Amino acid sequence: MSVPGPSSPDGALTRPPYCLEAGEPTPGLSDTSPDEGLIEDLTVEDKAVEQLAEGLLSHYLPDLQRSKQALQELTLLRLNTIMPSW
Repeated sequence: MSVPGPSSPDGALTRPPYCLEAGEPTPGLSDTSPDEGLIEDLTVEDKAVEQLAEGLLSHYLPDLQRSKQALQELTLLRLNTIMPSW
């Protein structure tokens, strides 16, 4: 069952004040695309990822290089123990 909207002084029914006419914008919503600013956001995000990667590399790379060298030395030492040079 529907309830009629408020009536005007002459008795004709009028639309409720919260109804929108055709073509009226929805209150609270902008007419901008939801994707607007996406390219700018990606650019900022890409820069942040790049800075993070550079920071991680500069922090961990020296340790990784030392570990690689130590592993190579241990491997060579182990091979020389197992298979002495002929």
